[in-house]
Amino acid sequence: MHLRSCLAIALSLPLAAQEPATPPPAAPHFLVRRYPQDRDVPIAQVGDRTLTLGDLVDHLDARHHPGFRQALEARPEIQRMLQSDLVAPWVRHFADLEALRQAFGLAIDEPKLEAAQSAALKESFQGFLDTYVADRRANGRPTELSQRLVNSLLADFQLRQGLGAELQGMLDHLEPADYTRTQLQEFFQANARVFGGRVTLAHILIQHRDGGTGILLADEGFARASARLADVQARLRPDGSNFEDVARGFSDDTRTAKEGGVLSGVLRFDDRLPAPLCRAAWLLRDGDVSDVVETQYGWHLVKRLDFAQQVFILFTDDAIPTIRQVMHRSRQEDRLFAARERARLRLLL
Repeated sequence: MHLRSCLAIALSLPLAAQEPATPPPAAPHFLVRRYPQDRDVPIAQVGDRTLTLGDLVDHLDARHHPGFRQALEARPEIQRMLQSDLVAPWVRHFADLEALRQAFGLAIDEPKLEAAQSAALKESFQGFLDTYVADRRANGRPTELSQRLVNSLLADFQLRQGLGAELQGMLDHLEPADYTRTQLQEFFQANARVFGGRVTLAHILIQHRDGGTGILLADEGFARASARLADVQARLRPDGSNFEDVARGFSDDTRTAKEGGVLSGVLRFDDRLPAPLCRAAWLLRDGDVSDVVETQYGWHLVKRLDFAQQVFILFTDDAIPTIRQVMHRSRQEDRLFAARERARLRLLL
């Protein structure tokens, strides 16, 4: 089943009265890309392939929102999406899809992939719709939705979140959750600490992306961030003994800097934090400091402080659904990170 939608591109604007000339606004401190002027500008390097802004727009138009390309050229409010908090996730998901194709293309069955991606979109939209209805109910509004409203919500959802669902569908196709009981038990025994375990870490964040949109900083800001990262690395002692002091003075994470960058109770798969950060912390030993870890916020240095096993779980029939879920997520993450590393993936927007 294909879930497709079209943008309405008709827009009439009254002629504005002539006003005195005003100075142009200051240039944004993050990278600004416009379509079609920047159609051929690179947005990511994935293996030997350079992805451009035009590639991304064509993909969104073909798979997620027919009419998007034309609307970008005709409607200023649609053009502004390319400078919003939508574009960085679009670029990241688009690059991940290409990296997975390069790494595991021979294992892809296109009809099964299409079915998995449609199922992922349907599931994620249903979750959104359930939350939308619950919010209406909480605010005393009618919860009976017309088909026209549902279609409109779907069109907007697929433009904004469709690439993420497409990526999840590819991961579901490459790594389905059809594990046998023996496989689940072997995974549980090899990863027992994940179930009920929590890590305390400290981190230092150097932002190389805009805090509001997530878009990469322009050249000058990016260069300053690179210099700050080098300075922080030079200040850290080899044994990491001054890590928390450096975090207090230099981390861009204002929520944790005053506490030395400390984050407590971090699960192996913790939806409160970026996956690379959790992955790095759990791979370290207590007291170790990581290499540079890149997330959608910037560059991180991570120090693992300690580990605590707060709950002990036995392998039982009741625990199997949880074990299956964790195993599925772990295996999918392994595939995605391996594909990124193999492709030497580099985001340019």
